[in-house]
This record gives sequence, structure tokens and C-alpha cells, in this order.
Amino acid sequence: MSETSVTKEEEPPREVWPSRTAFIFVAVGAAVGYGNVWRFPSLAYEYGGGAFFIPYFMALLFIGIPILILEICLGQLYRTGDVGSFGGMHRRLRGIGLSSVFGAYVVVVYYIPLIAWTVNGFFDTFSGFDEKYGIKTAENGDL
Repeated sequence: MSETSVTKEEEPPREVWPSRTAFIFVAVGAAVGYGNVWRFPSLAYEYGGGAFFIPYFMALLFIGIPILILEICLGQLYRTGDVGSFGGMHRRLRGIGLSSVFGAYVVVVYYIPLIAWTVNGFFDTFSGFDEKYGIKTAENGDL
């Protein structure tokens, strides 16, 4: 009986970030959302100003940053997505990866209307601008 060896097909090389700066910009862009930019300063002012920063920074330092580092390290170690990274640790942990993918889906569905409202409001600021401020345009021949 002849012995046959099973060869694993070579996978194409995975893509990597072009530079460390590009990775940092993507990570910051993913971490900073509308809540941090628009809503947080108004809530901090409304509910006590600086006192709101203490629990915010504590949660950021003790929960947010360690989880971000854990996610980055798992992604680098296993070189797969969320499901593959958690599944690489133990088969039953794949649900955690699936829940993070579902959470990202929910966030995207939430942000799409916010972005649409922002873009719509941006372009609505220009409609009726000339009538409101009495600017003469070439359309009505008043130039």
C-alpha cells in the first residue's frame, strides 16, 4: 500500500496595514463616534461638568483600553476575524465573536440614519440661502 501525503493548499498572504500610522488612524476612527464628539460635551455641561469626567475616564482606563488591547492582540495572534480568534481559544467561545459581529452590525444600522440626517442637514443649510439673506443671483436676472 502506498503512502499518500495530504498537502494543504497554500493560502494567499493576508493583507497587512501599510504603516503604523494608518492603523492608528483606523483604530481612533473606529473608537471615536458621534456620542464622544457631539453628545458627551453637552451631557458633561448639563449634569455637572467636570465631575462627569471622573467615571468616564475610569471606565475608559479600566475597561475600554484593556478590551481594545485584547482585541488587537487576539487579531494579531490568530490572524483571523472575531469568530476565528475566539474560536481559536476554545470552540465554544465562537459565540463571543458572533456577538461582536452582530454588535458591529447594530452600530452600523444605528449610524446610517444619523449620517443621512447630518448630510441632509448640511445641504439644507444651503437651500433658500439667497432668499433668506437677500442675495441676488444670476437666475432671476438681478445681477
